Amino acid sequence: MTANRTPRELIDLYWFKVWGEGDTDLLRQICADPMVRHYPGKIVHLSLDEQVERVKTRIAEMGPRFTHEVLVCDDAYATSIWNMYTDGRYKDVCGIETFKVVDGKLAECWNLYGDALWGGPVQQVGDGKI
Repeated sequence: MTANRTPRELIDLYWFKVWGEGDTDLLRQICADPMVRHYPGKIVHLSLDEQVERVKTRIAEMGPRFTHEVLVCDDAYATSIWNMYTDGRYKDVCGIETFKVVDGKLAECWNLYGDALWGGPVQQVGDGKI
């Protein structure tokens, strides 16, 4: 029963069982239908079938492995600052993803990512002031 799973348990299942082990059928237990994905400038609603297909396709294309660089969870949200390592066919990337849990399922996701890994050398541009 997913209603009793915490945001921490859900995000670990999402990253390590679904993405890491390829158990895409688990998405049907841990994700809402639809899943609302927020990106800068757009919002995408994915049905469960679309979510499963999206993940299956990306696993086949990239062979991704995720690590949490920072993980923060409370009773409604799970936020991961992550690195994604691929099998070499694609660039490794990093990102920040925040999931909102509703009724025991991952229901909304805010995602931003880039073509590098967290933890690289610190580079100062200009005077360092924001």
